[in-house]
Amino acid sequence: MTWLRDWSHRGHVALRVLCLPGAGTAAHTFRRWSQLLPAEIGVVGVELPGRGSRIDEPPVHSLEEVLRPLSEEVAELADRPLVVFGHSMGATVGAELCRTLGRERGFTPDLLIAAACEPPRLTPHKDYGRWLTEQGALDFLRHVGATPPELLADEEYMRMLLPALRADLTVLATRPPAEDRPLGCPVRVYLGSSDPGVCPDRAAHWRAESNGDFAVRTFASGHFFLQDQMSEVLAGLLADVRATLGAVAPPAPAHRPEFRARPL
Repeated sequence: MTWLRDWSHRGHVALRVLCLPGAGTAAHTFRRWSQLLPAEIGVVGVELPGRGSRIDEPPVHSLEEVLRPLSEEVAELADRPLVVFGHSMGATVGAELCRTLGRERGFTPDLLIAAACEPPRLTPHKDYGRWLTEQGALDFLRHVGATPPELLADEEYMRMLLPALRADLTVLATRPPAEDRPLGCPVRVYLGSSDPGVCPDRAAHWRAESNGDFAVRTFASGHFFLQDQMSEVLAGLLADVRATLGAVAPPAPAHRPEFRARPL
């Protein structure tokens, strides 16, 4: 597959988590999850052109360029329950992927987890236009935080990062096609308590995309709480998967000491 990176530990997993990274980042953001989650849960990352293992490919600049080929590959995962987990831009793409799969493939994922992101169809549409220039993309990195100043000052690193980041911001700046139907699956929203880019009141509007099964989890961190609070995020993910899919999601095994989930 071109768009998917499957890090599952066995061929017959009970379910899969499809992980979509944020703007400018790559699938390997989620690779460690395959080591920390129970082996029965397959972890599959989405690799967009222009980053990670596809660094030599030109990045894409529209949702349509992402959704058409990605939905073709993801449809091959319909043989198991599927959880779609998207961080930031990945949540926007993940939501539209769920909609596309339901409309064109007759396949609706079992759960969407939207992390660090406001609903893409909420009015007024969030303004990404101010970040589309090279300077704007640098301002965006400063705005969301977690990029060390020495990397922002590293011209070679920025030359590698900025084309993909600016392409992703262009994707986000374009409103998705008009469609009134909700996603038709449970939705969970994960937020960082000090995330400067997400308003909790606006994020609560993800409820309208759900099938009525909706909840919000908040983590004590900023926009990149997936890295800062990884154990807590994975514990929340496991709890939400069990709540929506039942016994198909096994508990975390005791022999994996690196996964220290707090009680929920």
